[in-house]
Amino acid sequence: MPARENLFGAARRLHAYLLNRHYHGGVLRGPDAGVRFNLRAWRFLKSALDFVPWGDDYVFIQAQGYWILANWMLFEATGEARWRDIALESTDTTLSLQRADGAWAYPLPERKHLIATVEGNWGAIGLLASWAREPEPRFLQGAVRWYDYLAGRIGFQPHEAGKAINYFDKPRGKVPNNSVEAAWVFARLWRATGDERYLEHVDGMADFVKSVQLATGELPYVVESPYERRREHYLCYQYNAFQFLKLAWLERLRPSESVAAVLPGLAKFLATGVTASGACAEDCSSRRVEVDYYTAALAAALEEAARLKLLDASLASHAYERVAVRQNGDGGFVYSKGDYGFLSDSRSYPRPMAMTLFHLLYGAGAGDGFAKA
Repeated sequence: MPARENLFGAARRLHAYLLNRHYHGGVLRGPDAGVRFNLRAWRFLKSALDFVPWGDDYVFIQAQGYWILANWMLFEATGEARWRDIALESTDTTLSLQRADGAWAYPLPERKHLIATVEGNWGAIGLLASWAREPEPRFLQGAVRWYDYLAGRIGFQPHEAGKAINYFDKPRGKVPNNSVEAAWVFARLWRATGDERYLEHVDGMADFVKSVQLATGELPYVVESPYERRREHYLCYQYNAFQFLKLAWLERLRPSESVAAVLPGLAKFLATGVTASGACAEDCSSRRVEVDYYTAALAAALEEAARLKLLDASLASHAYERVAVRQNGDGGFVYSKGDYGFLSDSRSYPRPMAMTLFHLLYGAGAGDGFAKA
């Protein structure tokens, strides 16, 4: 591993960059790589003409959640009150963006008519992180409102084994990533309140995830349903790195046979995603494109696997070293290089950088602060 103080220094530089470039009025605001045509093509023109006011600055609640966690981790690692102040300001603003029914609106225009499970989950995680340190009833109440909306309105799809949480309030295929994350959020709510109603769906989602794991250890991207065909692979190592971390955290909170059974094979799969340079492979079939926030997530997952004695620590070290050398002089990160063999996207995207900030801090040993989240 790079020295923990080096990863911590990289995290502080990235935090300063985000604070100066994207943080205003309690939110991280900025462009995003997006979905559909923007992700596949349009973003490259925007990157080349970044001086043009494209009018595509967004606030993602997912970014807010990672940002709140990171600021609490910085506060507890240093004792400096400024990190606490940012965490609380960001939490208050996140709460102010929550609708009365408990949901958060999706920011991208292509999906503005939908409510995304992942957005609300990260809103709840940010609220719970602040409630654990500053037990303001409104923080916990906001997280509970999201749970009620998610369980009652977005709901689940049955599976041969267990159940899958829906991706949006409009059903699509069964996406294991969402069930992994929701199970972890529900366990967090249970730990925060002691109320076992939040465990009602956890075992069902864990059983679903265990039942769909592939022989390689990978968790597929989409499991078929009446709403969508099966799609096994999409950003395999990135998605599975996030899932490994949340499953490991869930197992730490509430051990279960299903989760424990998934982790060893998933760790072995992730080990195959580290390229010769230390970067995260783009996908199961391509290693051409390099995206730094994929590598940061993979590094954190590999380190967690090493802590669980499932992998050797050298893999995490290799990946974290790659993240560290890719940081720009101003503290930020380029989004991607090698797209279609020759394109790159150097626009400043706060959402993936907030994730990178968290994973740098996790690798730097600020996980004790995270454990209270």
